[in-house]
Amino acid sequence: MSPIDDRPTTNGDPEPIAAADEAPTAPGKLSGEVVRGGMFLAGRYGLGVVVSVGNMLVMTWWIGPHAYGLFVTAVGIVAFLASLARAGIDTYLVRCDTPPDDGTYGTATALILGSSLALVAAGAALAPMLIHWFGSREFLLPYLTLLLTIPVTGLSGIPMASLERALDFRRIAAVELMSQFAGLIVAATLAYLRAGVWAPVTGQITWQTFTLLGILPAARVPKHLRFDHAQVRPMLSYGMSLTASLRTWQLRTLVNPLLVGRFAGADEVAFVALAIRIAEALGAFRLAAGRIAIAALARLQKRGEEFARALEQALYLQVVTLGPLLCLFAVSGPFVIHHLIGARWMPSLGIYPFIAAGVLVNSVYNLQASALFVIGKPRTVTNAYSIHVILLVLTTVVLLPRIGIAGYGWAELTACLGYAAIHAGLARTVAISYRRLLPWMSAFAAVLFVSSLSLVTGFFG
Repeated sequence: MSPIDDRPTTNGDPEPIAAADEAPTAPGKLSGEVVRGGMFLAGRYGLGVVVSVGNMLVMTWWIGPHAYGLFVTAVGIVAFLASLARAGIDTYLVRCDTPPDDGTYGTATALILGSSLALVAAGAALAPMLIHWFGSREFLLPYLTLLLTIPVTGLSGIPMASLERALDFRRIAAVELMSQFAGLIVAATLAYLRAGVWAPVTGQITWQTFTLLGILPAARVPKHLRFDHAQVRPMLSYGMSLTASLRTWQLRTLVNPLLVGRFAGADEVAFVALAIRIAEALGAFRLAAGRIAIAALARLQKRGEEFARALEQALYLQVVTLGPLLCLFAVSGPFVIHHLIGARWMPSLGIYPFIAAGVLVNSVYNLQASALFVIGKPRTVTNAYSIHVILLVLTTVVLLPRIGIAGYGWAELTACLGYAAIHAGLARTVAISYRRLLPWMSAFAAVLFVSSLSLVTGFFG
């Protein structure tokens, strides 16, 4: 696995492209800045996937499932804590009506630094409980070491917000990709030297550190701390309410390290993580699509029929683009795993169809969640993601001890029922037809499961 991206993006609901200083544009047309920004975002995600997959191949081949599982366990918990550090303050800086001044940036920096240090302390305090939960101390040192990256990850959000506000996505993409590549070089070198779990851990630290060091001079924001009490409340109120659904969604990332790790062990965590990583890498363009969709749909929100047509067309294009990619790996997976990753990773193919199907279903509701944000219904998205996470947790707890990691796969599919709340919420304002999507979705699902049927039977039957 490559180091986890420090930006608070997710499968279902990426944070929007936003430029409060952008000049108004004609209805229904994207400004040139947003189009160019979307192109840079798409390029960043595409090239990032290449680097990420390369890192994943190196890690899985050289360090093996057990060490990889320990890393996934440690970094999964730390990444969730890091996602809380910014508390949506970086989004506030991007979206606020008045351009932030030195005092605003200083106050935001103080808040994020304070929350980051509190989260490091809270994460360290959790260590004894985690040892008891897993019945092992193997993950502890990597976990405690990675906790130190939380302030680095949090503070990088301030200069990143400044660049996003200026729509300087070219510079953002350059810094992110160079940092990711630096993490790959360090991790690959240490993996080759048989450093085990410390290879990806050090790669993660390198990535986050290079991101902060690279983005600070590029953004030229004030480096000093300030604390203006008048600005604290609007920052936290706006940021936390806007990003509530993101934090809710990210709870699902804890299911593999905490529940699979508890009931099945580190090796099975690695198998599930590899399948997730492959499926999400193939669908990474959804992140850019979701961010661009908010900017595009915002200009059509008062024109109901055009809004619906644009959303249906976006859903169709996303499904017919993503489906073949997911199916291609389902068909070629045995060859890829055997020759590029290693035969000991073959159990990942048994769980892949379930996860890929979940990613495909998510692609249908990903843009609908963006649409709900545009029309001012973020609570609907939060409720849907809450149901999704609850179903994922409960089904995993029930099935995993009984049928192994296939239970996690069935839990992924069961959790998709939570998306019904997104459909219902949007239908009250905009009616979306799935007539064009259903044949394609059915065909892709059939390919995913039929091509892997023998593997599923062999490993989990």
